[in-house]
Parts: sequence; C-alpha cells; structure tokens
Amino acid sequence: MKQLLNSTFEGTIKVPGDKSITHRSLMLSTLADGRTEIHQPLRSEDTYRTMEIMRAIGAEITEEDDKWIVESKGHANLHSPKEPLYTGNSGTTSRLIMGLLAGLGLNAEFSGDASINKRPMDRVQKPLLEMGAEIKLKDEKYPPVHIFPSPLKGIDYNMPVASAQVKSAILLAGLFAEGTTTVRESSPSRNHSEIMMKQFGAKLETGDGVISIEGGNALTPSEVIVPGDISSAAFPIVLAVLKPGTTITIKNVSLNPTRSGILEVLEMMGANVDIEELPSDGEAIGNITASYTPELRGFNISGEIIPRLIDEIPILALLAAYSNESCTVSDAEELRFKETDRIRAVVDELSKFGIEFEEKEDGFTVIPGEIDPKPDIDVKGYHDHRIIMMLIVFSVVSNTPINIDDSSAIDISYPGFINDLESLRKDA
Repeated sequence: MKQLLNSTFEGTIKVPGDKSITHRSLMLSTLADGRTEIHQPLRSEDTYRTMEIMRAIGAEITEEDDKWIVESKGHANLHSPKEPLYTGNSGTTSRLIMGLLAGLGLNAEFSGDASINKRPMDRVQKPLLEMGAEIKLKDEKYPPVHIFPSPLKGIDYNMPVASAQVKSAILLAGLFAEGTTTVRESSPSRNHSEIMMKQFGAKLETGDGVISIEGGNALTPSEVIVPGDISSAAFPIVLAVLKPGTTITIKNVSLNPTRSGILEVLEMMGANVDIEELPSDGEAIGNITASYTPELRGFNISGEIIPRLIDEIPILALLAAYSNESCTVSDAEELRFKETDRIRAVVDELSKFGIEFEEKEDGFTVIPGEIDPKPDIDVKGYHDHRIIMMLIVFSVVSNTPINIDDSSAIDISYPGFINDLESLRKDA
C-alpha cells in the first residue's frame, strides 16, 4: 500500500460486479428449472458463501472465465442440506436464505462467522413467522438459525424501516406462499430483487412503495449480466475527487436509483463527477468519471436517501472531512449492525488523524478543520471491507503511511482494490 503514496492517478478501470445482484442471481437461478448463465459475477468471499449453499440444496454450478453457469431442476426438486450451512461474513446471504429456505419448506440450520453471529436476525424472522414459518434463533435474536418445514401463507406487511434484505427475504418466501404477499415501504430500499424476480418470470407488481408477489409460480431460467458495484466504485471515485491531479473513469457501473444516492451527495458537494448512461434492458448502467475538486460544499442527509447509500457512508465520512463546511448524516442507525458498528468505527479511526466528529446514535456530524495526520499510526479494520478501504483511501489522499491491523477483509467485496489503484498510478 505504501507504494501508492505520493502518487497521482489517471485512467479507466472496471470495478467488480455488483455483490447484491450476484447473490440474487445465484438464488433465483437455483429456483428456476433449467440453465442460467451469470456474466461478470462478483467473485468474493460473500458470494462464494451463497454459491456453496445453493449447491448444498441441489444446484449444479460451474465457473468459467467470465461467467458462472447454474443448472437446476427447479424449486420442487431442491432438498434440505445434509450439513449445517455456513454464511461466513455475508449478511445478505444470511438474511435472504431465511426467506428462501423457509419458502421451500426445507429443514436447515446455518450460522456465520463471529461478526454475523452477533448480528440480529429477528427483524427477518418476524414477518416470516407471520407467514407461518417455523424459525428458531439463539436468544430469540441471533444465529445459529434453525428453519423447519412449514407451509406459508401470503401476508400484507408494512416495513418498519427500509431494508432490502428484509424485503427480499419476504418476497423469496412469498414465491412459495399460498396467495399473494405484499410488502409496503415508506422509503424505497434497493430493488434488485424485484427487477430480477420479474426477469425470472415471477408474477410481481410494483408501484407507489407497494410490492406484491403471487405465490405458487415456477421460475424460468434467464441470462444475467452483472454491472459493476457502485459501492465498490465509491472508493476510486472519492479518491479521484480528493487527490490533486487525479481523474478516474469507472466503466459499466450500476446506476440503479435505489443505490445511487452517493452520486446525489457528490452533486450536492459540487464534486467534479460526470455520468454517461448506457443502454440497458435491465439494471441501469453507465460510466462514471471523477476528478479532483479543490472546494467541496457540505451536506446534511437523512430520511429516504440513507437506504440508497447506506454502504457508502464510511467513505462519505472521509469525503466530509475534506469539505469546507460541516457534514451531517442522520437516520443511519442501521450502520451500527453491519459487519461492525460502522458509526463507532468511522469516528474512532478517523479521529486518530485529527478529524473532528460529533457522534449521534443514528449518525454523526463531521466538523471542518485542518487535517495534519502523523505517520504510522495504528488503525483497526474491524474485519470490515468498507472501513479498511476507506482507511486506505485516506492514507493515499493524505500521503500518510498507516498501519492497518488486518486488511484481508477487502476480499469480501473488492479483491483487486490495491491492484486497480496500482494500475492507475501515473508513474506506474
């Protein structure tokens, strides 16, 4: 990493495929009867956990250079796993398979790593219990999760908070429930599940924050092209905006409006970011070019935009530190239940470099000021890929060597992050 200091960056890259879309493509292709090709999937620790679980319930999955091929005999021929399942560090895998396995009526048990086993699963369990599922949690809240066969009925469910994971678990269960399952959102969460379920032939309707799915219909195979993950693209984008002499273009990135809130914040701040939308029949995609912006305005974000940039808030905190004005994030309490407590992690680690925060239960305010970090300070990554990559970007932008206790978790979402930055160095 130290070889990236005292450098400027220029060029074009492709970031890894969207993690959320890759997870869902594996699950839905397993439910479909036939062969599905998934092009440009994200190959990461998280998505391999989903792949292994789909294999364990009956899918045949092979890997080629730029695609995965899933062959399945359809949902009626899937079976209970022979052994307990392992979801690793993947919250998406853990929460979505609760709905999928309950909907299939399988007998299954799963747990994750130490981080996942401390993350609450009861908010997914609650609506599934209303549907008739039988699910047991440790201390009525945490993994290990035990799922027992039980017939499901459709429900009409008002989401208490915006959560694509909870919504998707309900919709996956609704595929096999008797009658119609309806989910109502007061604030929109990412809609990859709805887009892809329609692509695979589910009878699903959406409109005005209401999603309804009809149970009892078989899915048909489809071809999936996975766009670049905007959550991964956020790190080189912010690097470009903060690093003098830098311009970076990221090609074929997802521009799904339920995920692209960070682009709206960058516009609020006056950042030099250009977007070229590309033709697409499914997910919105485009090329994003970002370049150094010496004067950044502040921002104050809350409410409906938060679910659309929840994973980008750690790198937005760093962006805020270089603003000329204070920046506030509110309504983001969900961050305390990610791979780590990301609000506390951001505040604790960036404060070591003189960045001033006012921490709140549901977010923080970043106070503008001079950043003059001392070299070789020890920082923690919390085995959280978003925190680690944010710290690396800070080190590069500030030309300050830092000591991260463990950076291996980058492999969860962006295994080639350092290599991509190396390829963009002007003096490489």
